[in-house]
Amino acid sequence: MELIKFFGKGTGFWVLLAILAVIFLGIALIVLKSSKKRYAGRILIPVFFTELALLFGILALGFPDKGDEVGPGIVPGLWIIGILGFSILLIIRALIKHEEEDPKWGRTDKVAVFIVMTIVYLIIMQFIGYNLSTIIYLIPGMYYLAYRDWKVMISLTAGWILFSYFAFYKLLYVPLPRGLLIEWIFG
Repeated sequence: MELIKFFGKGTGFWVLLAILAVIFLGIALIVLKSSKKRYAGRILIPVFFTELALLFGILALGFPDKGDEVGPGIVPGLWIIGILGFSILLIIRALIKHEEEDPKWGRTDKVAVFIVMTIVYLIIMQFIGYNLSTIIYLIPGMYYLAYRDWKVMISLTAGWILFSYFAFYKLLYVPLPRGLLIEWIFG
């Protein structure tokens, strides 16, 4: 339990992250040099999500225990169990060749730009809040991915913001980030 507490915060978290990165890179090198090279994506993506689930699982174990009540770690725990189970199943299916070979590489530049957009979204959320940053992220994101029906784009964005508000704020009582700028302006 002390090891989980160590890995769950501060320096231990960064050590765990480094260990998982080294493990991932090692598995990637092994897969890319082996006969399973044609299944690399079908193996490495579930490996990545397995490691991510383990990382979040360790963080979730640090959530406060409510005794007999349902605590804050229950929902993340269920998601983590599901992600682990399906990821392991996908890895096994790829290793025994029940999956198709990886498709040829496509537009990786679009993927890279979208990853950068997601990172910028997460950063600006801290400054301008969840709602405004989500609008700034979703509409240009859909447009960048070649979707041009503005009615649907605006409807999806508004629907997502409303869903997030009711699901997280009203139902689960989880406050969404308001943003430093919004708090400074509106108090």
